[in-house]
Amino acid sequence: MAAPSANVSGRWDVDIEFFSSRSRHTLFIQQDGNWIQGSHQGDFTVRDMIGMIEGNEVKLRSVERRPGASVMFIFSGTVSGDTISGPIHMGEYLNATFTAKRHSYPKERTRIVVPKGPPLAT
Repeated sequence: MAAPSANVSGRWDVDIEFFSSRSRHTLFIQQDGNWIQGSHQGDFTVRDMIGMIEGNEVKLRSVERRPGASVMFIFSGTVSGDTISGPIHMGEYLNATFTAKRHSYPKERTRIVVPKGPPLAT
């Protein structure tokens, strides 16, 4: 197995283009060498995710289970800097494409003050 070319740990904002619609999902990734685990937050649920990275090739799998249905997402992408993109294989639900960008947190630093004493409302 080839060594990973990048560390993909962190939060990723994912734009998905389905056959007839678009959606925004979020991936939370923890990487341990070539192995990946984390969670995939979709439109309706958050589910566990597993995967691997070889060189710059990233493969991730999550399954959304609903009564009477199971939708598998198999992401097969290439990482380049702070972007991962490629196809999603969804079995009977056709294929889609995705572009994931590493989430960028705001740089603002503000002191947080916790109020003391009783509430001021009457």
